[in-house]
Amino acid sequence: MKLSKFDIGAEVISILTRGMYPDPRDAVREYIQNAVDAGSKKVNVKIRQNSVVVQDDGCGMDRDTLRKALRVGISDKNPKKDVGFMGIGIYSSFHLCDRINIYSRMDDKNPYLLSMDFKGMRELLQEQKELRLNGEIDSSKLTDLQTLLEKYINLSDEEELAQDDFVLQGTRVELTGLDANFYGLLSDFEKIKAYLKEVVPLHFDRNNFKWAKEIEERIVRECHEHDANFEMIALNLQVNGQIEDLYRPYSNGDFHNNSPQKPHFELLKKGQTFIGIVWGCLNSTRNKISTGELRGFLLKKQGFAIGKRENLVSYFGQRTHFDRYIGEVIIVNTNLLPNASRNDLEYSPLRTMFFSCLKDAGSNYNSRSTRFQESDKASVEISEYTNKVKGINGAYSSYSENTEELVNYIIDLEGIRKKVESILKRKSFGKDTEKEKEAKELKNLTDSLKKEIQGTIDSLITKKKKKRSRRSVSQTEIAKGLSKIDTSSADTSKYESLIDLLKSLDIELTKELEDIFSLLDESFIEHYSENPKQYQSILRELKTKISDLII
Repeated sequence: MKLSKFDIGAEVISILTRGMYPDPRDAVREYIQNAVDAGSKKVNVKIRQNSVVVQDDGCGMDRDTLRKALRVGISDKNPKKDVGFMGIGIYSSFHLCDRINIYSRMDDKNPYLLSMDFKGMRELLQEQKELRLNGEIDSSKLTDLQTLLEKYINLSDEEELAQDDFVLQGTRVELTGLDANFYGLLSDFEKIKAYLKEVVPLHFDRNNFKWAKEIEERIVRECHEHDANFEMIALNLQVNGQIEDLYRPYSNGDFHNNSPQKPHFELLKKGQTFIGIVWGCLNSTRNKISTGELRGFLLKKQGFAIGKRENLVSYFGQRTHFDRYIGEVIIVNTNLLPNASRNDLEYSPLRTMFFSCLKDAGSNYNSRSTRFQESDKASVEISEYTNKVKGINGAYSSYSENTEELVNYIIDLEGIRKKVESILKRKSFGKDTEKEKEAKELKNLTDSLKKEIQGTIDSLITKKKKKRSRRSVSQTEIAKGLSKIDTSSADTSKYESLIDLLKSLDIELTKELEDIFSLLDESFIEHYSENPKQYQSILRELKTKISDLII
């Protein structure tokens, strides 16, 4: 069947770009992506009231390369090497600006200028749309895509530009006449910064992220050993008067006490097929990462984000553990390609293999979080039990004749001993032999204090006189032993209310639930607490039980 240029209407360019680039920031990402594909190491993005400029130090383009860049849905880029290969990206700002000028220069050659009048194209399409609505034109009279592009695109010839017109090697993309509806988003420095930090292959911030150097060097080393490439660029962003060098969005401040745990790495590999690498840092406490938008793992191909973090939750077990990590799943295999909208991977046998590997890696991260959770919880409990035994040892007097009080001490100590014994049986501390040693010592000291108190009870029952001192030698030794046990993990938090406690556990509450829990707090917990100390004790006990439920 023979077709002609009139079988492809000009409106297709509007349809494609609206569907693929719904966010104006996507266009900026596309031009940065082209810079990375051109081998750039440094990119500058400048946004002013009426323009966006993206300048790179890549290899640049000659006239023939610029001419080929105009093709729609056709690209000379290698999909195995380059992130952008769909042949659409150059038109990504079609609805964003009135005009795009692209200056490009290779080596010491003269530069070239490619200029596209997007405003003229849009006005022509809108005019024809109105004519169609009024029944004044039929489809045979509509402008075809080729004619539209020929009419509104200009590419300079050999002699039109001199080296002084663009002195740098590389490419400069200038978007002018920004649509006012989009400028608000592009001119918000924090929003555009956050977007670019998430989706562009930036370096890790070595000044503000403890493990930046180790993560970056490990990824580069693994990729080198597997003959794979890992791209990173330096990006400078300027929005009006604000200027900043951008890095990946991770910092110590995203973790509890500014202390991310040492990164764990998993290779995504099946036989001889190397797909990529995963890195992840676990929070230092059993809490979600404080920065909500960074919780979990982000899928990346050649450094560019694919989809959202929440898309990977199912591969990492429970959401609770997923949200305690910050990490990335980095694909470097050249045969695994992103789809056109950059929200998933193209379907292929390799995609199936990748997600199988990812599920195994996710299971390992989940297990590591579970082990840490058990160990951390046990450490907190040992600290709190130690403090309770200290309190009993301090309150107990061998002169006491209050049998009921002494029996209560025995009951409390026996309860503590059983709980410590349970922790030891579960091997909750894993390879932390020091913590395990402290737990065993606490169990022994608890038994010793229990025997000491039982001796006092026995002497009262038999009414035998026993030589006793206000503080026995045994008590002094017990006190010394307890003082050597680390109690820094004890929960000393004070909560203003039950709502405050629930929020500390990262439990999200609707207004209705807050009202219900406030009522329960006032009617029962506060009502039956004899003093503030008992109120805090009840809340901390509730915290432990609720933590067990939501894990």
